[in-house]
Amino acid sequence: MKRTFTTNSRLINELFANYISTFAAFSELINNSIQAKASNIWITIDYTKQEELHPLIIKKIVIKDDGVGVHVSELDSKILDIGTANKEGGKGIGRFAAFQIGKSIEIETIGYSQQEKDFSKVTIPLHFDSFGKNINVSNIDVDTKEEQLEGKNSTYYQVTITDLYDSTVTDREPKKKIIDKFLKENIQDAIFERYPLKIFNKEVKFYINGQQINPDDFVIGNPDKVILPYTDKKGEDHRVHLNFMPIRNVEKIKVFFTTLNAGIQTIANGFEYEAT
Repeated sequence: MKRTFTTNSRLINELFANYISTFAAFSELINNSIQAKASNIWITIDYTKQEELHPLIIKKIVIKDDGVGVHVSELDSKILDIGTANKEGGKGIGRFAAFQIGKSIEIETIGYSQQEKDFSKVTIPLHFDSFGKNINVSNIDVDTKEEQLEGKNSTYYQVTITDLYDSTVTDREPKKKIIDKFLKENIQDAIFERYPLKIFNKEVKFYINGQQINPDDFVIGNPDKVILPYTDKKGEDHRVHLNFMPIRNVEKIKVFFTTLNAGIQTIANGFEYEAT
């Protein structure tokens, strides 16, 4: 089916948010899944084998969740209407964070309509070059595959990212470079460091190439939680939540400041001590 993007005069560089790194953009996609009430998030990274002739270390990244998904009746308002944030339930502007990682993305989702009492499946292929440098993207048509499903189905939302940027692009735009947090030996640590409490409390289960991230592999004992009062320079009182978590195989002390971003504790800043 042919559908058309609409926009409420958002600038193109605001639409495709310029995250500090490709991993920060990747985390925005995970945040969308958490906001969509996902209990499980599956991350599949297709790494290039040593014997393969391929210019990139990663050929494809897939993020799938078992959240609420998007029904075909909400497709225009929740995905194709760029001028609205759609933060409730996730899938807001951050859904385009994938374009910082690769030129081609495919959205596949099964959603349920409480009004129509049925399930639908939608597949939406998108390519960054389709948007060009235009501020007005309302003339861009998208070929979607849409179908109504029979009976009960499981809702999900999946983003597949391909055509990752090579050095001809990343030399000019370094924020599009795949950073070392995506490497096989680093990806589990990077995900745990970003979402430690959600993983430890088993609010969300993460799977990397089929292997679940197990909090027991990271945390020694139980985290300690302390809430302290703090009065700022204006005399206003606050409650500061401190979580102390001893991590296996880590001698350094890392400190992260987080802030609530659409209901998710998002790292705003961080640093580490060399001392033990």
